[in-house]
Amino acid sequence: MMLDDLAFFQQLARAGSLTATARELGLSLSAVSKRLKQLEARLGVTLAARTTRRLTLTAEGERFSLKVG
Repeated sequence: MMLDDLAFFQQLARAGSLTATARELGLSLSAVSKRLKQLEARLGVTLAARTTRRLTLTAEGERFSLKVG
């Protein structure tokens, strides 16, 4: 895992949605979604539950965000 991944996830957790994260980072929504999926695949856990409007951290995501923050 890279420091970029940690900063990315911290931003994602703070923003609360993929769309807000994409806007804040100047990326496309699909790029943010893909990056989250890749991070989850590397860690072997689901970090966030996604809906059309918001993103909610899973228990694993909460623990990971505590390590990041």
